[in-house]
Amino acid sequence: MNVKTLRFSEPLEDIPNIYDDNIEVVVTLENQREYVVTVITPQYLLSLMDRDKVNFVEPGAPFIFVRKLTKEIIEEVISAHAEFFDAYWLKYHHFADHIKHQMFEELQKKEDEYKDED
Repeated sequence: MNVKTLRFSEPLEDIPNIYDDNIEVVVTLENQREYVVTVITPQYLLSLMDRDKVNFVEPGAPFIFVRKLTKEIIEEVISAHAEFFDAYWLKYHHFADHIKHQMFEELQKKEDEYKDED
């Protein structure tokens, strides 16, 4: 799937440290579907852990990781996500925090049934 447009939650020029931050990106694909994803640098995760004085990142919605927040790199990573298996990973990042717990229970049950057949 090809990317038609990208919109950023703020101008990239306003980010004080492109190696230590995150940004939300609205991705519009050629089929007019829109997905909102968070693009983040690894350093930003370290900064969050330092700020909160913890040794891990709290569980939450997934991120798309980049070395630095530039238009070129974000376009590259979003294109890679869009091209893989009909935008599977964009869908995953967009919908991850909307997935109901019951869906995982159903998947686990199906996996258990499959294993029992062997």
